[in-house]
Amino acid sequence: MTAETGKLTDAVRAECEAAIGRTRTVTDSMAPEPAARLAVLLGRDMPEAGLPPTWHWAYFNTGIPEADQGRDLHEETGRFLPAAPFPRRMWAAGDVTVHVPLQLGVPAQRRVTVADVAFKQGKSGAMCFVTLAHEITQGGVLAIEEAQTVVYRDRGAPDPGLRGPNDPVPEGYRLHSESQLFFYSAVTHNGHRIHWDRDFCRKEEGYPDLVVHGPLMATELCMQMFDGVTPCRYSFRAQAPVFLTTPVRYLPGTPGNPRQGRIERSDGVTSMSATLTAL
Repeated sequence: MTAETGKLTDAVRAECEAAIGRTRTVTDSMAPEPAARLAVLLGRDMPEAGLPPTWHWAYFNTGIPEADQGRDLHEETGRFLPAAPFPRRMWAAGDVTVHVPLQLGVPAQRRVTVADVAFKQGKSGAMCFVTLAHEITQGGVLAIEEAQTVVYRDRGAPDPGLRGPNDPVPEGYRLHSESQLFFYSAVTHNGHRIHWDRDFCRKEEGYPDLVVHGPLMATELCMQMFDGVTPCRYSFRAQAPVFLTTPVRYLPGTPGNPRQGRIERSDGVTSMSATLTAL
């Protein structure tokens, strides 16, 4: 059961922290179709020598029965993830280590563990940070280790948009398209309403427009930084939101080890920073 929105009591903290240690295991056939659809979406060739870093996000995504869905169409908090009492859910950071690239057509298994739950105070109020530890094995071999950080926070003050829908896009910047958001939600089986439901964005969560997926941007940036070398580690952190009307530019950084990249909004704010390290 989801805790009452906005109410952070000792009982709620204890209930959330009780989720630490929960595990969930999913097996995927690793059929080539999700990778093929993701390749089209990203404007990339179909991978031939195993999945590039972050492409596994198109896999291991099971359906959620309607009775188990929350108001935002994610799985209702409290079932597996902690019952955080805040309405906004964002993928805040990720740390992906690829030991061996996943091969298509060979079944793989992902085990997810709720590793940590922490409450912090931010500018918009209290926040709940949930760390999920992922281990993906294929053929009995550990292929990928991942630490995923999800943050829950209150609605807070409305987020301002950087430009109107008809304002010019500054030179060197680009916008994400509504079709990108739709098809990325489809290929990752992500029903989160902030990516497709404008009324929900504006009226329920206080966003000026549709929110661009953090993992979509993380994958696009990774593909500009990745030189094909594995094993490798890709770490990223979301620092500011990007909406459908937000101009951004991808800055993959200078080749090297490690390599530093980022995504910059047209107001000069870094929306995402990333590091790619060959191991």
